[in-house]
Amino acid sequence: MAKRPNKKQKRPLAAGVVRPAKPVRRRPGKDLQLAPRTVRRTAPVVGLLAPLLIIGLLALATNPDYQAPCTILAVLVLMAAVVGLMMIHSSGWVVWPAVVLGLVLLVIPTTALRAQLISHRGVDTRVVITSAHSGKDKTGKVSWTCGIRREDGHPLPHGTIGGFGCSGSSVGSTTTVLADPDGWAPPANLDDDLSFRGAGVWVTGAAAVLWAALTFGTARRALRGRGRRKGAA
Repeated sequence: MAKRPNKKQKRPLAAGVVRPAKPVRRRPGKDLQLAPRTVRRTAPVVGLLAPLLIIGLLALATNPDYQAPCTILAVLVLMAAVVGLMMIHSSGWVVWPAVVLGLVLLVIPTTALRAQLISHRGVDTRVVITSAHSGKDKTGKVSWTCGIRREDGHPLPHGTIGGFGCSGSSVGSTTTVLADPDGWAPPANLDDDLSFRGAGVWVTGAAAVLWAALTFGTARRALRGRGRRKGAA
């Protein structure tokens, strides 16, 4: 019985005819790189404007009234900055330092700036503890948050404190706190280590500088690699 011809078998070419070369398939990630002109315009936005905008939003978040929306906006700005950095150069190694520096820029500024603000502008204020609420973290540690008002009966903006001196048995007692006369930052307990928290401002500045260095270094590397490929071609 004769064998059926294989439909997938390629027919031989005529004499002198050269088979065309197959197109080279490129990885999708390599096609995400921007044009050199776009890289030069994107790098300052990602490297300078993004961290300044994040820190500015978190500076507004020192007021508890604006903390939630400003923090959400800061997260969105960081996500956009990471995407922009990946578009400048799609190499995977860029992601990890960008994520670490981004987390530092998100976590530290609000606490550090709030500590600096209350330590420089806060005044000793006698208050009465009006309520106490307890909560447990994942490790089972109990923490207390106390509501406070001025001893003279006037309300205190963002009138809550925590830490030493705040417990279920402290309701009705009086204590002294550092209060912002303008009511922007929440009061702080006198036992809080504000100098240690305020040192986070330097950490925030260092993280912003490293972010800028990472962005411009990545852009320079992308432009250099594009130039080498053009030279080789």
